[in-house]
Parts: sequence; structure tokens; C-alpha cells
Amino acid sequence: MESPPWRRLNGPSLSLLMLKAAARTAKVKLEIQQMAWTRCLSEVQNNQLDGLFEISFKPERLVIGVFPMKGDAADPALRMHTDGYSLYRLKGSKLGWDGQRLSNVDAAIGAQTGFSVIAQLLALGAQVDDSSRDPEQNLNKLLARRLSGVALPTLAGDSLLAGNHAYRDQIEKVGPDLVSKPYYLIFSHAFADSRPQLTRQLWDAIAQTRETPDYRKALQDALRRLKH
Repeated sequence: MESPPWRRLNGPSLSLLMLKAAARTAKVKLEIQQMAWTRCLSEVQNNQLDGLFEISFKPERLVIGVFPMKGDAADPALRMHTDGYSLYRLKGSKLGWDGQRLSNVDAAIGAQTGFSVIAQLLALGAQVDDSSRDPEQNLNKLLARRLSGVALPTLAGDSLLAGNHAYRDQIEKVGPDLVSKPYYLIFSHAFADSRPQLTRQLWDAIAQTRETPDYRKALQDALRRLKH
């Protein structure tokens, strides 16, 4: 599933660029597989996969795998990137978000299956439709007036609106971001326990890669393309 600019089916994927550069720094070879998010979470938790990437930190996710920790939370210095979630509504809708409260929610809000924003929406008192992982399917439900709004990763949501006339003409972003958070590479407990030095080397290599001129230029170029 695409999540521009971090993951793309066609074109540069910044997360893959980062992971490959970090692997070269740590002198390891990565084998990267694509699979459904919920399956990925399950297989890492069951030690069937060594790790997964682009996951935000929640304390309950510590049972799934090992995050780069600092105290009781993941260390943002060792993140892959920072992204957020935003709320999208039909133009003319009264659905509101002021940074603290939702208002005029007359139907469920769509969110992608397994995504962390679901818990935030529920805590805000919203009914959530998380039956699909496809962001376009959720936006199409919004166009069909089956949802009052859709919560999407901000950069991905903005990219979908910019690249699709039907979305751009009828849908708009609401208020401030719902949340902004760092995303990480995590490892299965079995992998981290058996290879603690390599685990740390890869996290350190990710932090180093994030600050290199080559990666920073790739990021700026990708963000510029999302706006056009």
C-alpha cells in the first residue's frame, strides 16, 4: 500500500532508500517483503519476521516488538521520519476539529485498518469505520456520503487530493493535524535478544542516514513533488 513519500509502488520510496543506506552502513543485507499490515504485526510478534518499519510507538505495541527506547517511550532521535494524521471532509461539511474536540460528527470517520489513529478517534468519541486499509476506498466512501470524514496520514492524504481531481474538487483538510508522531523500525523480540549489537547498529545507522545531505535532498525533492 502506498504512503507517499515514504512508500510508493512507482517512483522513489524514501523509507526503502533510508533502510538500504542504513544497511550499507551496518554492513548487512536486508530482505524486504510486502504484506498486509495486520499480518506483518502478527508475524513480528510471533518471531516469524525479524522486524517491520514505519510503526509509531504506543506502550501496548511493546508486546509486538522492540523499539529503540529512551526511558518509557521510544527515542525520537532514532526515528525513521515524522508524519502525522489529518482529518478530511467533504467541502461544505460542518465536521470540525479544533485540535482538541471533534464537532458535527454525523456518521463514522474512516480510518485504515490497524492504524494508530483509530484509538485517538475512539477516545474523542467518534464512531470509526476501519474496515479497509485502502485510503482511496475510504475517500470514495466519503464521496458517497457513507462517512462524515476520513483520517489519513497527512502527506499521503495531501498527495491523494493533489493527484486526483475528483478528490481535490470535493474534499478538503480540516483544521490542524490530528496528531504528529515519529515512526520507527522495530525488531522482533527474538531478533533483538539474539543480536542486540546489530539491532543498535541499525537504529544508529538510520539516525545517521536521516541527516545525510543525500537523504535530506531526496526528502525535499519528494515533498516538492507532492505539492504539484
